[in-house]
Amino acid sequence: MLKLKLLSPKSMVLILLSAVIIFSGCVKEESPEDVTIGEPYQGGVVAHIFEPGEEGYVEGKKTGIIIAPVEEVFLSQWGCQGRAVGGTSPEVGFGRSNTERVLAFHDALPNYYSNPTQCHPANNGTVAARVTIDFNLGGFNDWFMPSQEEMNYLYKNRDKIGGFSSVEYWSSCESNAANACVMSFVTGELLSKPKSEVLNVRVIRFF
Repeated sequence: MLKLKLLSPKSMVLILLSAVIIFSGCVKEESPEDVTIGEPYQGGVVAHIFEPGEEGYVEGKKTGIIIAPVEEVFLSQWGCQGRAVGGTSPEVGFGRSNTERVLAFHDALPNYYSNPTQCHPANNGTVAARVTIDFNLGGFNDWFMPSQEEMNYLYKNRDKIGGFSSVEYWSSCESNAANACVMSFVTGELLSKPKSEVLNVRVIRFF
């Protein structure tokens, strides 16, 4: 009669570790060198790849913008209408700092979220920057509202990205105390709208 030899717990552990190592060697990791615009990557969709001469380009490295998928679009007011945040920039590379600045401003207002009409009767307490900073998708939590120039790239590649409706989207830059920057995805026109309007927000991150 054939007798089976039982392996010791130590031997079993070694066999399992070997299998994990072999399997891991067969798994292809995502590489930014292989991605193209419109392709799923790092929690979203590749929205732009920086080219030589563009702000954000790094020689010898593929860098760009990832946008959250259309399912993650949310509606919000920009924030407090009638008070200036100050210091936001429309340029590429400032979307993140703009978003953080806008959030810090609203957090510093006395009880803004529970008493938003202190700014304007139309304010409802929603702040796009607050939702954005709390956003987490695909294990990534470094999402932000695009600056005006970053929004231009989204419009330029909108057909490849997909999921844009024919409406206006908030940017993270401020126009003045009453208004903030908006882009129309019908015409690509950069507009300025009252901060208390409820508009679409689609967040991005860099890779």
